[in-house]
Amino acid sequence: MLAITSSPMKGTLIVRPVCKVTDRAIVRELFRKEFYGDLPQFYPDEGLWEIYDSMETYDAFGAYLVFYHDRLLFLLEVHPPVQMDLAADYLSQPGTIGIYTFYLSREDPMNLPALRACIDALLGTSSVERIVTRINFVTPRDPRVTLLEKAGFLRLSKSPDKSAVYYCNLDSFPLLNNTNTRLHSVCE
Repeated sequence: MLAITSSPMKGTLIVRPVCKVTDRAIVRELFRKEFYGDLPQFYPDEGLWEIYDSMETYDAFGAYLVFYHDRLLFLLEVHPPVQMDLAADYLSQPGTIGIYTFYLSREDPMNLPALRACIDALLGTSSVERIVTRINFVTPRDPRVTLLEKAGFLRLSKSPDKSAVYYCNLDSFPLLNNTNTRLHSVCE
């Protein structure tokens, strides 16, 4: 279970596991936005819930919805290396985990402090030394890239299909300013 213990934001950050019963519409909308943008395309359930059925959920692994107060910011998936859709050489370092993020709005100003709090919590886990992620279909001035770089991620490589692989570790991650904030990790 991912537990957030510090945050650079004022207010409440809520991180809770995805519930297949109550969160279907939310998760489907996050995937639709990620893959279709503003197009009114329907994202099917086929294959989506099979991913969550087979997802590891021990330690910090799993799928989490991240809220600022009651406003949804993003879905964070935390995977062991074997469940990442990446080449093995990116995942071969011991202590490597993978994440994917799916934003409700890529421009929400609370995304960065919330992502940093989640990364801080993951890097604070004794078994995690490096976090790897991939962004598909990278465009110039892509807000996802800017967000990752401001959160302490560095680019590993670019593949011919316009995807990019990023990593973060304690050396690249700027330490959070531990201020007095109210923070909750909710498990349902």
